Amino acid sequence: MIDTNPLTLCTDGGARGNPGPAAIAYAIFDSTGNLLEENGRYLGERTNNEAEYEALLWGLDKVMERSCTNIRVILDSELVVKQTKGEYKTRDARMEKYAQLVQRSLGMFESFQMQHARRTDPKIGRVDAIVNRVLDERGHPRK
Repeated sequence: MIDTNPLTLCTDGGARGNPGPAAIAYAIFDSTGNLLEENGRYLGERTNNEAEYEALLWGLDKVMERSCTNIRVILDSELVVKQTKGEYKTRDARMEKYAQLVQRSLGMFESFQMQHARRTDPKIGRVDAIVNRVLDERGHPRK
Protein backbone atom coordinates (compact mmCIF):
# COMPACT_ATOMS: atom_id res chain seq x y z
CA MET A 1 0.00 0.00 0.00
CA ILE A 2 1.36 3.41 -0.99
CA ASP A 3 1.33 6.16 1.63
CA THR A 4 -1.15 8.87 0.74
CA ASN A 5 1.06 11.32 2.63
CA PRO A 6 4.63 10.72 1.47
CA LEU A 7 7.59 12.28 3.21
CA THR A 8 10.07 14.57 1.48
CA LEU A 9 13.77 14.08 2.12
CA CYS A 10 16.28 16.80 1.28
CA THR A 11 19.99 16.12 1.59
CA ASP A 12 23.26 17.91 0.99
CA GLY A 13 26.91 17.13 1.36
CA GLY A 14 29.92 19.31 0.84
CA ALA A 15 33.67 19.43 1.17
CA ARG A 16 35.90 22.44 1.57
CA GLY A 17 38.53 21.39 -0.89
CA ASN A 18 38.07 18.39 -3.13
CA PRO A 19 38.88 16.24 -1.27
CA GLY A 20 38.79 18.14 1.97
CA PRO A 21 36.96 18.40 5.28
CA ALA A 22 33.37 17.34 4.58
CA ALA A 23 29.97 17.42 6.24
CA ILE A 24 26.50 16.13 5.43
CA ALA A 25 22.94 17.06 6.33
CA TYR A 26 19.37 15.91 5.83
CA ALA A 27 15.90 17.30 6.51
CA ILE A 28 12.64 15.36 6.48
CA PHE A 29 9.34 17.13 5.78
CA ASP A 30 5.76 15.90 6.01
CA SER A 31 3.35 16.10 3.07
CA THR A 32 2.34 19.65 4.01
CA GLY A 33 5.94 20.89 4.15
CA ASN A 34 6.37 20.92 7.92
CA LEU A 35 9.84 20.03 9.15
CA LEU A 36 9.85 16.74 11.05
CA GLU A 37 13.56 16.21 11.60
CA GLU A 38 16.94 17.57 10.50
CA ASN A 39 20.53 16.89 11.38
CA GLY A 40 24.09 17.33 10.20
CA ARG A 41 27.41 15.73 10.96
CA TYR A 42 31.08 15.94 10.14
CA LEU A 43 32.61 13.22 7.95
CA GLY A 44 36.31 13.97 7.81
CA GLU A 45 38.18 13.95 4.50
CA ARG A 46 35.92 13.30 1.47
CA THR A 47 35.26 14.56 -2.03
CA ASN A 48 32.16 16.65 -2.73
CA ASN A 49 30.53 13.73 -4.55
CA GLU A 50 31.28 11.28 -1.75
CA ALA A 51 29.71 13.71 0.73
CA GLU A 52 26.60 14.09 -1.46
CA TYR A 53 26.14 10.32 -1.63
CA GLU A 54 26.78 9.83 2.09
CA ALA A 55 24.21 12.52 2.93
CA LEU A 56 21.63 10.79 0.75
CA LEU A 57 22.30 7.38 2.31
CA TRP A 58 22.07 8.80 5.84
CA GLY A 59 18.82 10.58 5.02
CA LEU A 60 17.32 7.46 3.46
CA ASP A 61 18.17 5.50 6.62
CA LYS A 62 16.42 8.14 8.72
CA VAL A 63 13.29 8.01 6.54
CA MET A 64 13.26 4.19 6.76
CA GLU A 65 13.24 4.50 10.56
CA ARG A 66 9.87 6.26 10.18
CA SER A 67 8.36 3.25 8.34
CA CYS A 68 7.52 5.40 5.35
CA THR A 69 6.80 3.52 2.11
CA ASN A 70 6.54 6.46 -0.30
CA ILE A 71 9.20 9.14 -0.49
CA ARG A 72 10.16 12.18 -2.49
CA VAL A 73 13.90 12.90 -2.51
CA ILE A 74 15.32 16.30 -3.42
CA LEU A 75 19.01 17.12 -3.67
CA ASP A 76 21.18 19.66 -5.42
CA SER A 77 23.66 17.18 -6.88
CA GLU A 78 22.64 16.57 -10.47
CA LEU A 79 25.46 14.02 -10.72
CA VAL A 80 24.09 11.89 -7.86
CA VAL A 81 20.53 12.07 -9.19
CA LYS A 82 21.55 11.06 -12.71
CA GLN A 83 24.02 8.36 -11.64
CA THR A 84 21.43 6.84 -9.32
CA LYS A 85 18.82 6.85 -12.10
CA GLY A 86 21.35 5.34 -14.54
CA GLU A 87 21.29 8.41 -16.80
CA TYR A 88 25.00 9.07 -16.22
CA LYS A 89 27.58 6.32 -16.22
CA THR A 90 29.83 6.07 -13.21
CA ARG A 91 33.46 6.11 -14.23
CA ASP A 92 34.81 5.79 -10.72
CA ALA A 93 34.48 2.53 -8.76
CA ARG A 94 33.69 4.42 -5.53
CA MET A 95 30.86 6.35 -7.17
CA GLU A 96 29.49 3.13 -8.69
CA LYS A 97 29.42 1.56 -5.23
CA TYR A 98 27.63 4.59 -3.78
CA ALA A 99 25.08 4.55 -6.63
CA GLN A 100 24.41 0.86 -6.00
CA LEU A 101 23.93 1.46 -2.27
CA VAL A 102 21.44 4.25 -2.99
CA GLN A 103 19.55 2.09 -5.49
CA ARG A 104 19.38 -0.71 -2.92
CA SER A 105 18.06 1.68 -0.26
CA LEU A 106 15.47 3.16 -2.63
CA GLY A 107 14.35 -0.38 -3.44
CA MET A 108 13.09 -0.65 0.14
CA PHE A 109 10.32 1.85 -0.64
CA GLU A 110 7.11 0.99 -2.48
CA SER A 111 7.54 4.15 -4.52
CA PHE A 112 9.94 7.04 -4.71
CA GLN A 113 10.60 10.14 -6.73
CA MET A 114 14.05 11.67 -6.97
CA GLN A 115 14.71 15.09 -8.34
CA HIS A 116 17.46 17.65 -8.69
CA ALA A 117 16.79 21.12 -7.31
CA ARG A 118 18.82 24.29 -7.38
CA ARG A 119 20.42 25.71 -4.27
CA THR A 120 17.86 28.51 -4.39
CA ASP A 121 15.18 26.00 -3.32
CA PRO A 122 14.47 26.88 0.35
CA LYS A 123 14.62 23.26 1.51
CA ILE A 124 17.97 22.73 -0.22
CA GLY A 125 19.16 26.02 1.26
CA ARG A 126 18.24 24.70 4.69
CA VAL A 127 20.41 21.57 4.45
CA ASP A 128 23.22 23.53 2.75
CA ALA A 129 23.24 25.90 5.73
CA ILE A 130 23.52 22.94 8.12
CA VAL A 131 26.51 21.55 6.17
CA ASN A 132 28.23 24.94 6.30
CA ARG A 133 27.47 25.37 10.00
CA VAL A 134 28.96 21.95 10.81
CA LEU A 135 32.13 22.76 8.85
CA ASP A 136 32.41 26.22 10.45
CA GLU A 137 31.99 24.71 13.93
CA ARG A 138 34.72 22.17 13.19
CA GLY A 139 37.13 25.00 12.38
CA HIS A 140 37.06 24.73 8.59
CA PRO A 141 36.17 28.27 7.49
CA ARG A 142 35.01 29.17 4.00
CA LYS A 143 37.77 30.44 1.79
